[in-house]
Amino acid sequence: MKKWIISVAVFVLSFAVMAFVGFYGAIFLVGPHSDVLPEILQVPIGLLLWLLIIGIPLLIARIIFKKLNHKKDF
Repeated sequence: MKKWIISVAVFVLSFAVMAFVGFYGAIFLVGPHSDVLPEILQVPIGLLLWLLIIGIPLLIARIIFKKLNHKKDF
């Protein structure tokens, strides 16, 4: 049970960090008034940023969960 709690806590913390960084990255790169990227690249980059906001915390939580599964004393 502790493995699940730790994994969820890691997911929530890493999601909070990625959401903050990704949100401002998305606003800067593909925001409604942004001219940083050409218009043709704004949609794919925006989708990639939103996928990373979800994907990186899931990957981190999965790695932590697997590492905790290999520990015998936990």
